Amino acid sequence: MTDNIAVTSHSRRDFWLCLARAFGQPQGDEFHHAFTASLADDLEAICDEIGLMAGEDIVALRRDAAAIGEPVDLLRLYSKLFLAPPTPVMLNTGFYMEGGKTGQIEQELRAFIARHGLQKSESLRDFHDTVPLQLEMLAFLHARAGDHAAAGKDIEARAFVSEAEAFIARYPARWITPFLRDLEKACSEHDLNRAYEHLGRILWLGVEQVRGGAKVQELPAGAGLPPGSARGIGKPSAEDLAEIAYRLEQAGLAWNHVAANEGWSDAVFAARRARGDADEGAGVGRAATA
Repeated sequence: MTDNIAVTSHSRRDFWLCLARAFGQPQGDEFHHAFTASLADDLEAICDEIGLMAGEDIVALRRDAAAIGEPVDLLRLYSKLFLAPPTPVMLNTGFYMEGGKTGQIEQELRAFIARHGLQKSESLRDFHDTVPLQLEMLAFLHARAGDHAAAGKDIEARAFVSEAEAFIARYPARWITPFLRDLEKACSEHDLNRAYEHLGRILWLGVEQVRGGAKVQELPAGAGLPPGSARGIGKPSAEDLAEIAYRLEQAGLAWNHVAANEGWSDAVFAARRARGDADEGAGVGRAATA
């Protein structure tokens, strides 16, 4: 994996983290200044880095965010959208995926937090399905992918990229459209400032960008490949895919999305399983907690 992939992964980390913080509850003058004066510029730079075509929404975000005069005005807007009953827009995305916030989705996300040893903000209380926390999870996965890529650990980096893509398919891809629809409806019906609506659209574009891309990052010419891989260019070979799936499996993570890629071979994966940990490198689980 090249240095360019490391940079891209870190840029995606910044994208998800920037949006996670933007959807967090506003607190004080510093947050207000960042939201109204810096957020659009930061997102513009990041979107350029990851090739996300969000120019119109960023222009609209810059205009509407700048119109929020005081910190209390931003807090009132946030409250009207996400907090004050009857809440028009749900930050607890379990409502969009399964009709509540204490079901299977909550348990899965709680397990994700525990598996990766992450710390949940106290402000989020007992629930793990909120928009900001899920975006922080994506930022974490891309951060680890970028760190491993920068260190020349290609397979580990690709495993984290693969997990991030699977995470998006499992969660944000399912709630982002109804979430954005509720934002648009609330802003229109109550004549509210549309800054959060523009943020929701940028988030939607980010999810769609991932859904439209390859499930596993293609390797450029000359990239390091695991033993048995014959091609140094193009799509990952069966050996590459088997290595990623094996490391995900050893870490207790889902790997079916890897098997869905063109070039997958059940026989090659079975052979990789049979070799066990004799191969150099131990697995995603240890890498994630290092």
